[in-house]
Amino acid sequence: MLTRGLARRRQECARGQVRGRSRQPDHAQDFRCRVRIPDKRRQLGIHVNQKRDLLEAVRGISTIPTIPTVLEKITLLLQNPQTSAEEIGRAITTDQSLASKVLKLVNSAFYGFPGKISTITHAVVILGFSTIKNIVLTASIFDVFRKKGHRYAGFDMEKFWFHSIACGAASQSVAKFIGSSEREEAFIAGLIHDVGKIIECQYLEKEFTQIVRETQQKNQLFFDSEKQLFEVTHQEIGGLLCQSWNLPENLQNAVKYHHNPSKSRSHYLTTAIVHCADILVRAMDLGNGGDNKIPRMSDQVWQSLGLENLSLQSLLENVNDEVEKTTIFMQI
Repeated sequence: MLTRGLARRRQECARGQVRGRSRQPDHAQDFRCRVRIPDKRRQLGIHVNQKRDLLEAVRGISTIPTIPTVLEKITLLLQNPQTSAEEIGRAITTDQSLASKVLKLVNSAFYGFPGKISTITHAVVILGFSTIKNIVLTASIFDVFRKKGHRYAGFDMEKFWFHSIACGAASQSVAKFIGSSEREEAFIAGLIHDVGKIIECQYLEKEFTQIVRETQQKNQLFFDSEKQLFEVTHQEIGGLLCQSWNLPENLQNAVKYHHNPSKSRSHYLTTAIVHCADILVRAMDLGNGGDNKIPRMSDQVWQSLGLENLSLQSLLENVNDEVEKTTIFMQI
């Protein structure tokens, strides 16, 4: 993974193509070379009218999934401070398929409980309302969008989902590494950061095919191809879905601004974490989000997360460990 092409990357570093503070262990040095940390890049302008027209077209797609009934019910229940674990458990068990997925997840190595959790109510008591809501959200996203083995215009969905899951794991790892309390939210934000691409490939297939072709022909970021062709990206489209599902604002912002986190005017931390995690998993060749490029790490993100003062090698190892735990998500 990271060791591939290491010698060539070292030569690039030696020529001064990457700014580094000191000699790092092989993996960390290779990572710095690949993502070019830190370096600012110009944001391209967007033509407001064309962007608005395409977003209105997306809003007009009547078949885009609405928030799952169970998730909506749980969200409403959690707004009431008097809600009990039994009530949450009953709400989840109304959907047996969802309930079985939740139990599979809570009993996986990802959560690491020593004993078997056999009921949803038990899971709610042990994990808490917030964690259970995030698990239900994760399972719901997979239920609604995941179609195993499908390829859309050369876009490998299995690799895409692995990239998404890895980004969730990396986001949680980064949050933990910097001492943030937003670890669970970071995992969900990383998991769904590219959900706009799913809307594109399932509901805008013609446009999606053009984007994939442009990306491959020019060997550039999927994000750049979107802007060049249609002046609207998976960020905005994913943001619309998150808004329609009434997801928390920090998740909405992470989806809408993970390529340009400086535009996130609130809940910046979650967005910055996902931006960093996305680049980490790209550099580690974990799945594929639609292109083979590695974006530049934002100066602001690198500094605001305090990563320049931490061991990059330790961070990469931590990310790799977390990703290994998330393989269960490929099976739900």
